[in-house]
Amino acid sequence: MVHVYICEDNKNQLNILEDYVKKSIVIEDLDMALVLATENPYALLEKAEASESTGLYFLDIDLHTDLNGLELAQKIRKIDSRCFIVFITSHSEMSYLTFQYKVEALDFILKDRPKEIQTRIRECLLNAMERYQSSCNKISKVFTITLDQHITTVELDEILYFKTCYNIHHIFLCAKNRCIEFTAQMKEIQEQLDNRFYRSHRSCIINKQQVQEVDFSKGIIYMKNGDICPLSVRMKRGLKNSLEQTVFQHFSD
Repeated sequence: MVHVYICEDNKNQLNILEDYVKKSIVIEDLDMALVLATENPYALLEKAEASESTGLYFLDIDLHTDLNGLELAQKIRKIDSRCFIVFITSHSEMSYLTFQYKVEALDFILKDRPKEIQTRIRECLLNAMERYQSSCNKISKVFTITLDQHITTVELDEILYFKTCYNIHHIFLCAKNRCIEFTAQMKEIQEQLDNRFYRSHRSCIINKQQVQEVDFSKGIIYMKNGDICPLSVRMKRGLKNSLEQTVFQHFSD
């Protein structure tokens, strides 16, 4: 999922931009979430530092603080190297500075063309989503879920485990930043996964890299987020060998 941020010092314009972003995400059914819309660049930096998701940032250049939008973009790029940055400003003459500051802006939207702003924001959201999905497929494998007409991708590294739900053929996916319930069978899920995952129980598939501790005597797996997963008797030996191999490969690397 892509997290979206807005930083604009004019409260009225901030509300308008927030409305445009929210409507576009819903209408286009994008795998995005508006995390923060603020007048304070330091609040945005704090939020970005705490996030593990790729961000799309809509920034005003003149923020009337000791930190302008270009400087803010530089700091964001250091925190989130894969992020997308869009400037929304009244100062068209400052567009060339985006190259000088080396922030690799996705777009530069002018406030003096209000009729175009909503369309350009929508285009930026779609462009960022397309680039993000392409980047995920190239950089790390992803797990794809289809919910009605909505396709969601979750990076395998972000997934902690899959568990069956009480409803037949319903699966619960637990990731670092979200949980998703969808319809599938465990066998189908296993076919999309790689060797970092292990079927610990007929009702559960875990990401071995997200395991904190295993109590083999009780058949309990403690995940790094504090959740508990089951371990069947017949899967104990396989998990123990697999975890030992994972540790060996980690130190070999």
